[in-house]
This record gives sequence, C-alpha cells and structure tokens, in this order.
Amino acid sequence: MKILFLTKLLPHPLGISGSIIIYNRIRYLVECGHQVSLLSFMRPEDEPYVAGIRALVTELELLPAPQAEAPLKRLANQLFSTIPSPFREMRSWAMRRRVGAMVERAHVHVVIAEFSAMGQYLYRNPYLPAVRRIISCHECCTKAFATTIRFHRWSPAWLMKRIGFNQVQQYEFAMYRNVDHVLVLTPQERYVLLNYAPNLRVTVVPHGVDVNYYSSAPVVEREESLIFVGYYFNESNRDAVHWFVRTVWPQLKKTHPQLKFYIVGRGVTSSIRDLARRDPQIVVTGEVKDIRPYLARAKVFICPIRIGSGFRAKILEAMASGVPVVSTSLGAEGIPSGGGETLLLADTPGQMLKCIRLLLIDADLGATMATKARELVVNRFARKNGMAALNRVVSDVVAGRD
Repeated sequence: MKILFLTKLLPHPLGISGSIIIYNRIRYLVECGHQVSLLSFMRPEDEPYVAGIRALVTELELLPAPQAEAPLKRLANQLFSTIPSPFREMRSWAMRRRVGAMVERAHVHVVIAEFSAMGQYLYRNPYLPAVRRIISCHECCTKAFATTIRFHRWSPAWLMKRIGFNQVQQYEFAMYRNVDHVLVLTPQERYVLLNYAPNLRVTVVPHGVDVNYYSSAPVVEREESLIFVGYYFNESNRDAVHWFVRTVWPQLKKTHPQLKFYIVGRGVTSSIRDLARRDPQIVVTGEVKDIRPYLARAKVFICPIRIGSGFRAKILEAMASGVPVVSTSLGAEGIPSGGGETLLLADTPGQMLKCIRLLLIDADLGATMATKARELVVNRFARKNGMAALNRVVSDVVAGRD
C-alpha cells in the first residue's frame, strides 16, 4: 500500500508529543511493508532531524512553515476571511499544489493528514486527484475554542475566539464529513466529534509509549523540583505555564523554598523566558535532545492545562519514567486516574497546591503512585497496542470496507 502523510511538524523521535506520534506511526507502517511518503512543513530548527526521517520514508518533500500573520492582518482576517484562524495559520498554496503532485506522481492509495489544520489540504483542493483521505485529529479546534471562551472571559483571546467560534465549527466539521475517515487519540475526543457530527466515521487510534525507552529506574538522585514539558507555540501550553506560575507557584515556594520548576520544550516565548529572569528557581531549558534525564531528576510532573483539546502524551512518558503526575482533568483526558492511584487530578489552584505538596512531602505515596502508573502504561499504552488499530483502519479505508 502507498501512503502519504501530511504534517505541520517534521516527525522525529525526540520531538514533542505530536511529532513523536507521527514518527512512530510512519515507522510502524513501514515495518508492515507499506511504502510511506512524507510531505511536511519544516522550521530551521528541524534540520538535524531531516536525515533520520529521509532514511525511513520512500519519498520526502519539505516546505517552509507558513509565517505568522502580523497583528493587524490577523485581526482583519479574523473578521473577513472565510478560512478560520487555526487553518489559516497553516495555509500554503505551495502545499496545496504539492500534495496533488505527490499523489499523482506516486500513485498514492491514501493520504493521512496529521493534525486537523493539515486536513484543509484534503478539502476543496482543486489540485488533489481522486484518492482515499484520512484526517488524524490531534486536537478538536472547536473544543479548543470553547475552552478558551470559558476561561478567558473579556480578554482579547476571548473576543477573538468568540468571534470565530461558529466559523471554526462549520469549517472543521465540513472538512471531517468530506473525508473517508477521521482518527482520534482518545474515546473522549471521539465523543466530542460525534456530539457535533453524529454520522462521522471516527476511530480511536491511541498513542503508545516505548516503555523500554522510558525506564522507571532513576539515573540520578531526584531533586526538589517540578517539571512541565510542552510545545509553546501552542496556546494551551503557554496558558498552562503562566496560570501555574501566577496562581500556584508563589504558595508552593512558601513551604518549599528550595523548590525548582523546570519548563522544558520547543517554542519558548519571551514571556515565558521572562518568568525565569524574574525568578532564579524557574529554569527554562528550551528543547532538549533527551527528556529522560529531566524526568529522572524531577519529583513531580505537572500538567496544568486549562484550555484546548487533545491528548497529552508527555504525561504517559512521565508515568513510564516513574514520575508522579498532577494534572488538570483536561490535561489528563484519556488517561485513567484510578481514583488517585495512578495520577492526581486538580482543577483549581488550591487543589493543585495540595496535591503537589502531598507528593513532595510523602515520598512513599509518590513511589506507590509511580509504580501503578507505569504498570498502567505498560498494560494499556504500550506503543504496539495503538499501531495495530492504525494499520487496520488504513487497510479498511483503502479497500473500501469503511
């Protein structure tokens, strides 16, 4: 079978959650004997990883990632453009033409658009020949807008999302209805999509973790520290960091004056770097080649996500590494908490403060939680579990059995 992946991020094994998910999917399908090609946007910082993905796929084509809109242009487009902002940010006429050319040249059987924003290239694209089409929804844009509207009332972000909500919903679900199949990462996300469009063909293809790569045995002595890992081009991760530092962090330091907070991941903004400049106990690392030493050092992994949608694979990596997790309900969506046995849920500053303090004080509780969490990952979220479902769905779509 000839498969073409469209991605907004260059897939590689050391990337952020979405990038790792796509890389593992490509590698698995290649191992199954399929011919897999990749058409991806690329940023300058991706250059070190090009050779690795090129060696894996049959054909690789890369295009420069679209440039961010100037503020005034963004506002004008928000008011007058027919393309909603999450899709407009990834808009590229070169990509529209290139996907059609690759499908025609390679006689592709099915195109998989990873991330909803890339689904636009399978929808009303005059350059695209007849081909089976799948959109892999990592985050429902409509749900992401809805959560932002709920939490950021009377702010500029609230106003922009409020203005664009109906347009996003109509465009996103017209796009999903137009393709052969939609993939999601969790049953909860499938329910969200079916709530908006009951007749959609949607299958859960869960993310899986390489449990052998993420060892639960610490390589260094754990220090008094917290860690959050994210991709900070994403609004939900930026909001999580600022909300935590503003509402929880000052109270934590009163009882744990030596505590450090590591902010790890690509796309760190100037406002996040300013947090570290103002407080030496906040450490901003940026992107790191290997996340494991940072996970091994931390006493608690936090995920204070309040807005957005989708699956936070970094929580699974922390659990596989033996790090106790405190998360909001939204941040841990799709991951069973076991009533507090595998992770602690906290949706208010007070709840998060209590949960983190508890794990910092009670090492035995943290160790017990970490053991049960790793067992959960090994039994339910090992990488092989989701990949078989992916191969089955793709085969059914190409064969017309879907």
